Amino acid sequence: MIKTNWHTHTARCGHAIGSDEEYVRAAIKAGIKTLGFSDHAAYKDPAPHSRMNIEEVENYISSIRELKEKYRDQIDLHIGMEVEYYPDQWETLAWYRKNLEYCILGQHNLSYEGKSIYRVTESEDLMLYVDALEEACKHSLCDYICHPDVVLWSYPGVDGSVREAAERIAEISLRYDMPLELNCGSGVHRGVKEYTDGIRYAYPTRAFFEVFAEKKCPVIIGLDIHNPDLFLDETDLERALSVIEGLDINLLENFDLVKAAAVRKQNFF
Repeated sequence: MIKTNWHTHTARCGHAIGSDEEYVRAAIKAGIKTLGFSDHAAYKDPAPHSRMNIEEVENYISSIRELKEKYRDQIDLHIGMEVEYYPDQWETLAWYRKNLEYCILGQHNLSYEGKSIYRVTESEDLMLYVDALEEACKHSLCDYICHPDVVLWSYPGVDGSVREAAERIAEISLRYDMPLELNCGSGVHRGVKEYTDGIRYAYPTRAFFEVFAEKKCPVIIGLDIHNPDLFLDETDLERALSVIEGLDINLLENFDLVKAAAVRKQNFF
């Protein structure tokens, strides 16, 4: 089991289960030494099954702070958010950047309340997704890109556009010194799917990580935990690692994301 995880959700997002303290206790039992909470960021409009409500943000922060103090001798806790780049939500994004320890970028729609990345089937939308990642990095809104290949969930199969997207994301990673995540969440948890290029996990996708390995992009493992019990089950981690088997990945182990975020936030403000 890895010792550091920055990608942890709470029940506030509407598709995770368990109390905040149950996540902390399970992480400690699993041997995690550094745990970052990064629940799906709230915006002005509610989305009950996708992200927390804006009214829950204060409780989210205070709850993790209390647990940070309570378990300070057993685990190092941090408070972040999984944000998305929406220009019309700039004020909210800026508040998260200023008030939280770190932000990870998990783009789930092409625009605010727009097309879901889980429904992307055309190369044009694939490139719009990459555009959003680039804008977030350019504006120093995030500290790593989680599940960079999640956009391939419904994409028919690996083709020239997929390879172009991977090349562009690799360039973004290197230009902004932005780590990319090997995600151990839904993409592997739900098992393999059939695509035109064969049967495989929706994400992580080997075609992307072949490019990331070749370019020596920094990579972070993210457990993307939505259930505290999964801290104690290495199945999803092993599945994700099987995707990159044999690749020379520039893996950042026990990376201090909060320290890196403090430096990056200077560029934002």
